[in-house]
Order: sequence, then structure tokens, then C-alpha cells
Amino acid sequence: MPSHTSSSSYTSKNSNSDSGGKSQNRHRRHVRLEEQNNHYRRNYRPFTIPSSFYNIVHVHRFTSIDTISTLINHFESCYRYSIDTESDRLTNELSLIQVHSIPQHLPSFIVLVELNHLPASDTVLFEKIKLLFCFLFRLGNIIFSWGSMHTELAPVIHINLFTWPSLALVINLQDAFPGWYSRAQPFCKVCRPVQLSTTFMSSNSSCTCSNNSPYVNQGEKWSLQNAIRYTANLFLDKSATRRT
Repeated sequence: MPSHTSSSSYTSKNSNSDSGGKSQNRHRRHVRLEEQNNHYRRNYRPFTIPSSFYNIVHVHRFTSIDTISTLINHFESCYRYSIDTESDRLTNELSLIQVHSIPQHLPSFIVLVELNHLPASDTVLFEKIKLLFCFLFRLGNIIFSWGSMHTELAPVIHINLFTWPSLALVINLQDAFPGWYSRAQPFCKVCRPVQLSTTFMSSNSSCTCSNNSPYVNQGEKWSLQNAIRYTANLFLDKSATRRT
């Protein structure tokens, strides 16, 4: 009969092998995305926003109360936001929540909440940060995301930084984009005469003789980088992302 030690050793080896395989897969994916990013950089003009249009604020244990109070005042009068998350390159765990306010008047705020460097939960600063999230996720707000925020924020719900599900309306633009993009494509030279000759044109009409998309399968999710590349012919630099 195999000993308990041998069984434990076998299990440990399997675990190490699985971990090593996942690490290698992440590394290969990172290299592939980096090469793709460099290719786009060489072939497209960059997507940029003037720095005067926004202010960047890092939120962590060393952020001052005055800074958080300024953000709270801004969030009180703002009702539109976009939100994104990033994971740590080494652990692949959620480490950053990025909130971009969309106010009626510029400048906006880009708030980078560093989850691995937050203050203790029993401090005044932590309570202030929680209040900031209360204003973010309050009823009546609209929050735009690229991907499911429920999936992306689930790993940090337990730290009680915010209440989930959100009272705000969260719109996943990634899900809505393929349908919009299909309808927005202009007719090509081949199908335009046919479409113009019809007496009735459906609101869902679009060019059907070409597939101007980087994805083979219809159900594949568009990356934000590809969405901007195909709609605006611009390059969204992803070299600074922390996700692997």
C-alpha cells in the first residue's frame, strides 16, 4: 500500500506542475499581447486625451483626507462614470480599480484605487474611501464598463469597501458593442446599389458581403483596443496594463 507521504508528494508535484503550467501560459499570453501592442503602435496613430481634461488621483493608505474630501465633493455632483479594473502581473489577483468621472464640465477625475495598499478598515481614511464608493454606486448614476463588473469586482466584495450589487445602472459596453458596430458599418460598393434599390430598408441593415472584424467567431468578446482600432483607426496603448 502506498504511504501517505508518497501520496502527499505526488499531490504536491501535480499542484506544482499545474501552477507552473498556468504561469507559462500567462507568460506566453503576455508576450503575445506585447508583440501585438507593438505592432499596432507602428501602424496606427495613438489615441490620446489632452492632460488638461483630467486629474489623476491615487487612493491608498497615504492619501490625505483633504484629497478624498475633494473627490467626494466632485462625486456628489457627478452622475456618469466609467470603471475598469486591473490585476497584479505576478499574482493575477485584482489590485486596482480605476474610476473615471464624466462630469458636465471638465476637468474630470481619474481615480486609481490601489487595493493592496488601502488603510486599515478601522481608520477615518477608510471610511472616507467607502463614502466615495457610496456616491459612485448610488441610485441614479450610470456607470459604463467594458466587461462584467460583477465578475471583475467579485474578488474584493468581502473587504466591505462598497455594497454590491450596485444601485447605479451599470452598462456593459462590451456586450452592446458588436450589435452597434454591425449596424454602424457603411455599405460597401458591392451591396450599396442593391440596398438603395429597395423601397424598404430595415433599421438593422448593414453590409453583409464583408466581415470587417478581427474575430472569427461571432460570440467572441471585443477588446477595447480593437474596438477603438476598428472604429476610430487609432491605437490604444496597453503597454502599461498590469493584467497578464
